[in-house]
Amino acid sequence: MNLPTLAVLLIVIAIAVLAVRSIRNDRKKGKSSCGGNCGACGGQSLCHSSLFDEYKKDHHCQ
Repeated sequence: MNLPTLAVLLIVIAIAVLAVRSIRNDRKKGKSSCGGNCGACGGQSLCHSSLFDEYKKDHHCQ
C-alpha cells in the first residue's frame, strides 16, 4: 500500500468515525431525522416498514 492510498484510507476512516459519533450523540440527546411525527408520513417511510421494528419503538410510531 503506497502513501497516498494510506492517506485517503485514513481520511475516510476519520470521516466515518466522526459521522458515527455524531449520530450516537444526537441519538443520546433525543434528536432524530424522523421529527417524531410518524403519523404524518403517509405510510411509505421507515416508520411503517416491518424491517424497522426497533426504529418504530424508539420513535413511538404506530
